[in-house]
Amino acid sequence: MLELQDRAQLISELVGLIYDCVLDPEKWVPAVDRIRQALGFSYAILGVYPLPAGTVTLGVASGMSTERLAELTRLGPDIVELWGGDERVRQFPLEEPIVQSVAVPPEALAASSFVTQWAEPQGIVDAIAIGLERNPRMVSTLSFGWHRDAGPLGEAELDSLRLLAPHFRRAIAISQLLELRSMVTADAAAILDSLPFGLFLVDELMSLLHVNPRGAAMLAARDTVQLHNGRIVIEGIGAVIEEAVVFSAHDAARLGRSGGTGFAAFGPQGEPRIVHVLPLKGREAGPGLFRRATAALFITRADDGIELPHKAFAALYGLTPAEIRVVELVVAGLTQREMSQRLGLQASTVKTHLLRVFEKTGVRRQVDLVRLVASLAGPLQL
Repeated sequence: MLELQDRAQLISELVGLIYDCVLDPEKWVPAVDRIRQALGFSYAILGVYPLPAGTVTLGVASGMSTERLAELTRLGPDIVELWGGDERVRQFPLEEPIVQSVAVPPEALAASSFVTQWAEPQGIVDAIAIGLERNPRMVSTLSFGWHRDAGPLGEAELDSLRLLAPHFRRAIAISQLLELRSMVTADAAAILDSLPFGLFLVDELMSLLHVNPRGAAMLAARDTVQLHNGRIVIEGIGAVIEEAVVFSAHDAARLGRSGGTGFAAFGPQGEPRIVHVLPLKGREAGPGLFRRATAALFITRADDGIELPHKAFAALYGLTPAEIRVVELVVAGLTQREMSQRLGLQASTVKTHLLRVFEKTGVRRQVDLVRLVASLAGPLQL
């Protein structure tokens, strides 16, 4: 068992590896393998799948042979059925590790080809699935296997994955913006200038070091972002962005829980925008432009709009995807036991999420939480 300080240092190291992959996609394979080994898992799989169908954007497998991976791919329909089918899988909260032995009844495990023909012969006794993103354009998932020789799967491993999952999600979101192009072997400035959204490189004090043409146009139009005395200012969420940039410089591991994949903002006419923050300080792969910067800010349009009130509610109170999923179910009238069954989580995990929601929103009871959401729903939907 790692000491608390050693664990914090390990998580910080692993978070750095994840963000390195944004600028150099070839690093995804060693990064996923390092994370798998550091946390004691038997195998790890990271996948990004475009919708409705198409070539896999990113596929990384660690800890298994090509033959085993091919067998696993063929068992895909059985695995989905094992976890309760597409509808139930869509109920699982993003970024939350869902443990197979908790979410799946024992009789279903005993009848599953995945378990009897693939997992058990290899000594795999449990698995964890993490949904990173589900939207009309893509699905991304992260999964791990646990070997019987590793002993009991404990909360330490789950907590580590909870810390890492938001960074995987953020890195993949930004990689999608960059179309997973390697910026190490190409002309970084040319790539930045060709991006169809605003890109701003800043130092720790939010001083602007570089802006691409789209970003310059946004500054000129005072669209979401402004320049005051050489510093970038984003109206409404400036303090939040500044905090994220400071985290980028000193403690990037804290960034994942402070904004999900991005921060909600609004354009001059109320158009929804998303501000993505990519930590750059200390990134090994960064070319010259990046080495001088603390963070890269990407400002994009919200492709699907901001779903109100729940997503706006999450943005207002800094709720994680797992926490907002719990809020949705509270508003729907489910009990904690029903939420646990619906989400495939331990009752204690649901309770923890709910207590964090109470703390962040300043309420003490589920009925007060429902009233708070209801009080915001009308104005937010106008």
